[in-house]
Amino acid sequence: GFAEMFHLHNATILLNYLPMKFGTLYRANYLKHHYGLIYAHFTVLFIYLLILITMAAAVVGLSVLLTVYGLNRHETFLLAIIFLVVLIFSVVLVFIPLPAIKGTNKLTITLHNLAQGRQMMTENKFDLCVNTLLATGCFLSSSVQLAIIYHSMGQNVHPAGYLVLGAVAYVTMFLGITPGSLGLRELALALGAVALGIDFNIGSLAAVIDRAVALVWSFTIGVASTLYLWYKFPQDFKKQKNEIIYNNSNME
Repeated sequence: GFAEMFHLHNATILLNYLPMKFGTLYRANYLKHHYGLIYAHFTVLFIYLLILITMAAAVVGLSVLLTVYGLNRHETFLLAIIFLVVLIFSVVLVFIPLPAIKGTNKLTITLHNLAQGRQMMTENKFDLCVNTLLATGCFLSSSVQLAIIYHSMGQNVHPAGYLVLGAVAYVTMFLGITPGSLGLRELALALGAVALGIDFNIGSLAAVIDRAVALVWSFTIGVASTLYLWYKFPQDFKKQKNEIIYNNSNME
C-alpha cells in the first residue's frame, strides 16, 4: 500500500545516513521477508527506479543547455557531455536486450534472476511510462525547491536554469558513495551553478541550504516513519542488525 511504502521510503532515506547503506539493506530485507521479493529482483527494481529518474533528469538538463544556455562556455559544454553520457548509459541499461543466461551454478542463477527482474520491469510499457512520468515529477519538485532557495537569496537565475540544477542533483545519485551522498551532492550543485554562470560560493551556500531542508525532513518525518516501522515490526531491525554483524565477521 501507499502508506506503507511512504513510511518505508522515509525510513530508508534516514537510515542511509548510517554506514553500509543501512537503509537500502533494510528495505531489501523488508520487501523480502514481508512480500517475498528476492534480492536480485529488488536490486533490479532499485537500479531501474534510479535510472528512470536520472534518465529523465539528463534529458531535461541536456535540452535546456542546448536550447537556452548554449555550449559556448567550457563549463556548460562539459556539463552537457556529462548529461549525454548519463543518458546513453541509462538507455543502454533499460532497453538493450540481454543475452540468454544458462547454467546452474550460483553465479548464473543470480544473473538469471537479475535478467528476469529486468524483463519484468520492461514488459509492462504502461507502468514503465507512468514510472518515468512520476520520476520526472520528483525531479521537477527538486528543481522548484532549488528555485525557492535561490530566490530567497536574491539571485536572478533563468527559470530553466533550475531544471539544470535539479538534473545535476539527481544525476549525482549514480555516485552514492558517501552516506546519503553527503558532500557529493553539494559539490555537484555548486559546480553545476558555475556552469550556469553563478558564483561558486553562492552555489555552495544554496546546496548547503538544500541539504539542510532534506535533513529536516529526514529527522522529522523520517524518524517518525522509522519509529512506526520499528514499533510495528521490531524483529526486522533486530534481524537486519544480526545480518550486518554476520557479514562483517565473514569479511574479517
